[in-house]
Parts: sequence; C-alpha cells; structure tokens
Amino acid sequence: MARKLLVLVASSGILIALVGLSAIFLLRRSAERSSQAALAVIAEQAASRIGAYLSHQREMLRALAGLVTGITEAERRLAQVALDAPSLGHVTLLTPRTPADRLPQRLAPADVVAALAGREVASALYFREDLTPAMDVCVPAGATAGTAVCATLDLLELQRQVQRIRIGESGFALAFDAEGRLLAAGAPALRANVLTGEPIAESPLASRVARGEPAPPQLHGAIGEDVLAGWARLSDPRWTVVVEEPKREALAPMRNALIGLSAVAVAALFVTLALGAAQSRRVLDTLETEERWRTAGRIATGISHDLGHRLAILQSTAALAEANDPAYLPLIRDNLRAETATLKKFVADFADLSREVSPDQFLPLDLNAFAHSIGRTAVPHAEKAGVHITVMPAAEAPWVNGDRYLLERAALNLLSNAIEASPPGVQVSIEVSQRDTVATLKVTDRGPGIAQERLPRIFDAFKSTKRTGAHVGMGLPNVRRIVVAHGGDTAVESELGRGSTFSIVLPVQPRPA
Repeated sequence: MARKLLVLVASSGILIALVGLSAIFLLRRSAERSSQAALAVIAEQAASRIGAYLSHQREMLRALAGLVTGITEAERRLAQVALDAPSLGHVTLLTPRTPADRLPQRLAPADVVAALAGREVASALYFREDLTPAMDVCVPAGATAGTAVCATLDLLELQRQVQRIRIGESGFALAFDAEGRLLAAGAPALRANVLTGEPIAESPLASRVARGEPAPPQLHGAIGEDVLAGWARLSDPRWTVVVEEPKREALAPMRNALIGLSAVAVAALFVTLALGAAQSRRVLDTLETEERWRTAGRIATGISHDLGHRLAILQSTAALAEANDPAYLPLIRDNLRAETATLKKFVADFADLSREVSPDQFLPLDLNAFAHSIGRTAVPHAEKAGVHITVMPAAEAPWVNGDRYLLERAALNLLSNAIEASPPGVQVSIEVSQRDTVATLKVTDRGPGIAQERLPRIFDAFKSTKRTGAHVGMGLPNVRRIVVAHGGDTAVESELGRGSTFSIVLPVQPRPA
C-alpha cells in the first residue's frame, strides 16, 4: 500500500512537474509577447505625437505663407506675423532675387529650385551652434510658382518628447532618421551620439525599419544588454521610433511568478492530481486575460492612430482660426464639417457593434428595391468622390427576411468602401442576382484591388486596409456578423489593379402575399 502511495505521489509529482514546465514556457513566451506588444503601442503613440508636432509646425508655416500671398511689402508683413510663431525661426520670403546669404543654409540648391517651382521641401534634421535640433522647410506662397516662405523649425520640443518617455525603471525611447542617425535619445548615456552622429547598435536596424523591413522584437542594445523593443515609423519624414526596455527588467514580474510557481509545484508533490489540474486552469486563465489585454491594445492602437490624425487636422484648423483671416473661413468650415462627419461615422460604427440581430424583428425585403435604395443613399458620397453608381437588379425580384436597418448598414459599408477605393470618373456597381435558394447582392469597384494573401482574413477584426480616418478595422467584421446572423454569408473577389467585388449572400424567402 505504501509502495502504491509512493508511486501515486511520484506520478503526481512528475505530472505536475511537466505541467509546471509547460506553464513556465508559456508564461515566458506570453510575457515577452505582452511586453513587446505594449512597447509597440507606446512607440506608435510616440510616432503619432511626433508626426502631429511636425504637421502642426508645417501648417503654421503654410498659414504664414497664406497671409503674405499677393500683398505688397510681404517681407515686412511676414516679419510681423512670424512673431506669433516662436517655434518658426528665420522666416524668410524666398524669390528668385533672394541673395545667397539669405537662402536656407541647409537646403541644397536643387531644393531651393524646387521650392521656387511650387514644391514643399525640407532639409534633414541638423544641430545649430547652440546644440538644439532644427530643420529648414520651405512652402509655396500662393498658387503661382516663383515665391516661397522658408523657416527654420525648432525641434527642441520634439527631442524633449522622446527624452520624456520612460518605461519602468530604465526603459527609454530613441528616434532615428531614414539613414539610421540618432536624432533623440531617452537614455542619458546615448545623448552624446545624438550630437556626434556616431551610429549605435540600433542604427542599422532603424534604417531597415524605415525602408519597411520587419522590426526585430529583441536585440542587444546600445546600452550593452539585451532589450525588448517596440518599433514604429513615420511616413513623412521617414523617421523611426523604438521604445526599449531591458529584458531583465521587463521579465522581472514573470521571474517572480515563476519562483512562486515552483514553490507551489514542490508543495503539490504531496497532494492529488486535482491541484495540478487547478494550477493548469489558473495558468490558462492568466493567458486568456493577457490575450484580452492584447486585443484591447490593438483597439487602442487603432483608435489612438485615427483620433491622433483627426486631432492633427483640428489643431491645424485651430491655427488657421487664430490667424483671424476671413479668407480662411471657408476652409475652416469645410475642415470642421468633414471632421465632424468622420467622428460621427466613428461613433456610429462602434454603436453598430452593440446592436444585436433579433430574428423576431425580421421583415420581408425586396432585394431589388433594397439595392436601389442604398444606391440613392450613397449618391451624395459618390458625387463628392466623382464616382458613378449603377444598380443592376435581378430579372425577377428576390425576397429575403431581415432587419432592414442592419442590412442597410452592412450594404452601405461595402458601398462606401467601394466609393473610397475607386478613382474619380469610374463606376461602382450594385448587382442583385438569384440562384436556386440564395440571393446575392454584389458591390464592385474599380479600385487598386487587394493582395491575394490578405483575402482569407479580410473579414477578421482589426484588419483594416485603410490608414487614415475613422477606420479601426471593425467595418467588414461587422458586415459579416450581421449577414451570418441572417443565415447568410459573405465573400470577396479581388485582383490587383482591376478592383474588388464584395458579396452578401442571403437565403431566399417566398414572396409575401
């Protein structure tokens, strides 16, 4: 009996040890992924703030250029209004007659020519004599070429934003240009490299990330130890932001958890298999909680990106309003109207997710009439985009049962996507057909199309193909949710360069008497 008990205890210990080792491995992997995901979110937020800061500075310069367009004594007027923009230094009116000693010193001659030709140009970031970072920028003054307004952007606040990012006790952020030069460093030991331009361990990685190559989640950093890293890149200028945290620090809570888990495993050698099962369940619950946090992080990333873009536009609009120039009133009005409409759509898309599909509320729908109705609803949006809508009904109207409001939201989502994807002057079609016991509503655009590898997951949540506006990646998943709840299905066909066709397939119902 004692031997059997010994064998039982030993077997329990081996089983618990195996479960413990598995849990240790899963916890370590999960902790690394969670930390990397959190660092990536912080990097994206930092890149968004940097982009918004640069965008705001350029909008201020464009506003100054607009104030002096077409007036006499433009240089005197420019000097007066530039006092209200302290972050813009050496504001200069650039013309073909501007002396060489007054040209922006960091712009190449080709950039000066491009600025006079009506293009917006900018130099690389550089450090002035007082060791503060700056960038020379020129924007066109007026619709005709030959005049531009140039200024030196003071980027000291941008550098401070990067330096203020702290992760835990010793985590920090770094910013690089497209060539991998260190522009700002949150680690005090690396700030000398900002001034000297000497590359660090992350420099070649940053230049590759700026070119769109994959970002390494772990690396041996310039601080001399292994770090977990979250990367983000700006499109204009092509800068890269990396947020790093030493691996020993990032995984310290996990190590403490493992110590506790080992103690529990040793104590569990003298109990039954039930305790091992309970421990496994706790591990699974922990992993499930972390997965929920990662999902919340993906939502937060999308919302912060989209609302950050909206905020940058509203900040630029506020700068125009502060100019007190009546000529900007139409632009201010249009900006506010467009941003209000976008934010209303943002709220409406999330409100749709909370509305349940109830078969008790289904009513018979004529799919031909339904297609004509959504086509008429989308006409103002299509006219604004310069796109034509064509409705091709079935020869004999198919009838379906459904919640008209939700089906309309789903169909208009597809139609709005098609309009936004199509270039001006082309046609977006709505086609209704019936085959056997199913009816199909197809929306076809003539846009750029979607890569084949993206099609299998196009209806997954947080997989938006858009990068601006109120697009968190819930539109197509919501379409699928609504259609499946109606007993139907969704489909997509696409070819790069030729456009896409999205289909809503619903079961046919008898025509009402």
